[in-house]
Amino acid sequence: MVDLDRDDMAILHVLQDDARNATTEAIGADVGLAASTVASRINDLEDRGVITGYTPEIDYEKAGFEQRTLLVGTVTDEADEAVVARVSEVENVISVRRLLSDEADLHIELVTDTQKRVEAVTDELHELGIEITRTSVIVEERTRPFDHFGEKYTTDG
Repeated sequence: MVDLDRDDMAILHVLQDDARNATTEAIGADVGLAASTVASRINDLEDRGVITGYTPEIDYEKAGFEQRTLLVGTVTDEADEAVVARVSEVENVISVRRLLSDEADLHIELVTDTQKRVEAVTDELHELGIEITRTSVIVEERTRPFDHFGEKYTTDG
């Protein structure tokens, strides 16, 4: 675990809100730090593995991938430590979660343009030692970042 001080938490809060448009100058104004200090702290947070990337939110349907599917499965070889890494490499898979559970311990989300591709992915997963027990089409989803880092440490808080 990495210790975060109030300035780190405030920077994380601002980055989560809109990392694409957040300049170090703007972040500095929001958290009461010089832009150079903000840049240094962001680099440090990246080096310590707290910030692991900057990913755009994509509307998959508008990008031509109309079908979002949640596959729930069971890893048949419980000792397989690399299963999540291998599943994440399967084409069309956008997220993989392994749960601490005896059954239905793997949740896999994929985006595809056809049902035929869903079936092909299911076959690939079976070859990796995963028994798919449930397939559901995702019709609506809402996510949000954890927002309790440090709004109280910004000029808005």
